[in-house]
Amino acid sequence: MEGAREISRTGTSKADVVQFKESFETFNKIINNLQRQYLSLETEYGEQGRRLEEINRQLRQTISDNREVTSFLNSILTSLTSGVVAVDKNGLISHFNPAAERITGIAAAKALGKKYDEVMPAQTGGRYSALDTVMSGAEFDSEEKTIINSAGDEIPVSVSTSLLRDSDLECRGAVEIFFDLTKIKKLEAEMNRIQTLAALGEMAATVAHEVRNPLGGIGGFACLLRREVEDDESKLKWVDKIIAGVESLNRTVTALLDYTRRDQLNLRKVSLTRLIEDSAEYERANEEAGRPDIAIDVEIENDDLRVTCDSHLMRQVLLNLLRNSREAMPGGGRVVLRAGRVDEPETGIWITIEDTGEGVPEDIRDKIFRPFFSTKTERSGSGLGLACVWKIIQSHQGTITVDSEVGRGTVFTIVLPSD
Repeated sequence: MEGAREISRTGTSKADVVQFKESFETFNKIINNLQRQYLSLETEYGEQGRRLEEINRQLRQTISDNREVTSFLNSILTSLTSGVVAVDKNGLISHFNPAAERITGIAAAKALGKKYDEVMPAQTGGRYSALDTVMSGAEFDSEEKTIINSAGDEIPVSVSTSLLRDSDLECRGAVEIFFDLTKIKKLEAEMNRIQTLAALGEMAATVAHEVRNPLGGIGGFACLLRREVEDDESKLKWVDKIIAGVESLNRTVTALLDYTRRDQLNLRKVSLTRLIEDSAEYERANEEAGRPDIAIDVEIENDDLRVTCDSHLMRQVLLNLLRNSREAMPGGGRVVLRAGRVDEPETGIWITIEDTGEGVPEDIRDKIFRPFFSTKTERSGSGLGLACVWKIIQSHQGTITVDSEVGRGTVFTIVLPSD
């Protein structure tokens, strides 16, 4: 009776206690299992977080590397001296580098996104371009054509093109690379000129030697003939013409031999100021006798200009140019000799001889240094003066150029290297 009262008093039997204990133990197991799973998930989450951070780091590094590569490639594209133009498959310009701007005279801002054939300048000598490549699929390698830039100047260029493809080898557009050939063409022309002059010089030297001997005989016989007919005025006039013709031919032969002779330069450092002033004074002395209507002035940058040269040959250059200026001013005028230092892009000495004469037409400026070329209808000299000037300047490793305007005058510019 006492045990029954205990059960009724607590309301719980021994079986209930056992069941509760089992349930509690099961709950603990579930809790412990959940804790282990939580810890496992926490560990996995941390690992995944570290992996994600590593992936993010690698992605950031890849983006940074791509930016550096892009920047590097853009720097290369910007610094190239060749023009680079790229078009998409519709012929719209997608890239236009600074060299392309410089060569064509077209700003990139006006070219990007526009159709190639609406932007690029007119061209001759073949349609080798990115547009032709993207339209036909034909690629070009080192083809030559001439483009006319925005200023109207003709620019010879070498062109190469290539198709641009994606990873699936589908055409995305084409790129065109073109290089300004102006300097190369000038060098080629200069080399051809030098080779032609060398061949001409060898031939002329041979002919001059062959002509000089019989020419001397003709002159001697003409002088003897003059003695025979000196009392006959009409015959004497014809004999004098023969003698004058022989003397003229002899001067030409002598000048030709001088031109073809390979001078051994006697190089030494001299005062360019004094050399110019002496040459001007010598020419003034000639002018005072016959051409007081021509003024010869000297304007030197400073009194310390010195140059290593053959002073005898350089004086010949100055006198030939002064004589050329005098002959270009039949109505009188002014000649100015100037000189100074060249600081950029290389060191050197420059000399200019400027006159107010008739000028040289543009179509013959590149011919005036050729032997026997003359604009005079009645040649008073050998036609070798400027050719000798060019040869002497070349032997000094210098350059000579001419700038002229018809009716206003001419400027010859000499640049000599300095120590």
